[in-house]
Amino acid sequence: MILIIGAGISGLILAQYLHSQSIPFKIFDRDSALDARTGGWGLTLHWALLHSAPFSPPRSSIGSPRPLFDVPAEERIRVNRGRLRELLTTGLDVKWNKTLREIWSDEKGVTAVFEDGEKYIGELLVACDGARSVARSILYPDAKMNPLPVQLLGASTLYSAEEMGGVQNIDPFIFQGSHPETDVFLFFSFLDTPSNFNESSRDRYHVQIIISWADSKGIAVPKENVDRIALMKSLSENWSEPFRSLVHKLPPDAEARSIRIEDWMFAPGRPNLHPRVTLMGDAAHTMTMFRGEGANNAIVDVLDLVKNVDFRNESCFDSEVLATSLEKYEKEIFKRVEPSFLASRQACLDAHDFGRIEGSPLVQARVLREDS
Repeated sequence: MILIIGAGISGLILAQYLHSQSIPFKIFDRDSALDARTGGWGLTLHWALLHSAPFSPPRSSIGSPRPLFDVPAEERIRVNRGRLRELLTTGLDVKWNKTLREIWSDEKGVTAVFEDGEKYIGELLVACDGARSVARSILYPDAKMNPLPVQLLGASTLYSAEEMGGVQNIDPFIFQGSHPETDVFLFFSFLDTPSNFNESSRDRYHVQIIISWADSKGIAVPKENVDRIALMKSLSENWSEPFRSLVHKLPPDAEARSIRIEDWMFAPGRPNLHPRVTLMGDAAHTMTMFRGEGANNAIVDVLDLVKNVDFRNESCFDSEVLATSLEKYEKEIFKRVEPSFLASRQACLDAHDFGRIEGSPLVQARVLREDS
């Protein structure tokens, strides 16, 4: 039995693989249901990584904005995270409302203990429980997230074609930019287009708008939502059109979510308290979103795990065999992920210093790191 903690993208892909191979597994998630968290933000898939996103800095009203970097839209895939998860749950029995509390293990197996008191026993536990992974904190009690000196506010809303002001012609998926005078950063993406799905708006675009800035500005994130929206508008006051209006048309009741930018990366060979437990996705490598490589790496994590652990062979769960397989898996993902992780951190810092953008990982190509 394989225990999967976390029904995010990597956990669900692993579950679908095990299901297709008739390998016993159980998958758990802390949320009460698939749609319990309705943020609905998007993911960019490139090789599952390919190339950089268009970069169109929202310059001041003195001049017109100009794109510094551009990549054809056909080389990128933009997906709605919620809809992708919905697709990936097809045929799976996800056990919702299961918050991990403890892990027990010995040479023969591993037990997941949940807050409701239920216990499940398996031969391997794969923790895909996100950036705030409970499993990670159990494996590595001294693991601490690395805070970066950046604040971020993001909101989503519905705009008509007229309210879009023509930005739908810049790129069909996403664009981003940094103001050359204030170093305030903009990330814009489409979450849905009119009549795209049965539940889509008939005449409006569903969009995501993110504004971020460096701590050095000394601007604190307000507690009240209406004040957060007001701050987003204030920070974009000197932007040229149509970028300024994208922010200034946000309704005051749009939810402005605050995200403190942090990252964390595991190190292979580091002793953990439970050798029958391994990490995957954000639990293993929490990255900033400024290069869009977190989900791409999480997807390839699954490939690397099933390549190194022969789930179809019962002998693979022998303690020594499993230890060797997991060691190879962790070395492979570290070799692949570390460049993405470091580039994402640097991209986050450079995004808020306009003079450092050219040549920065913020705009460099996203490529899959493979052995030659």
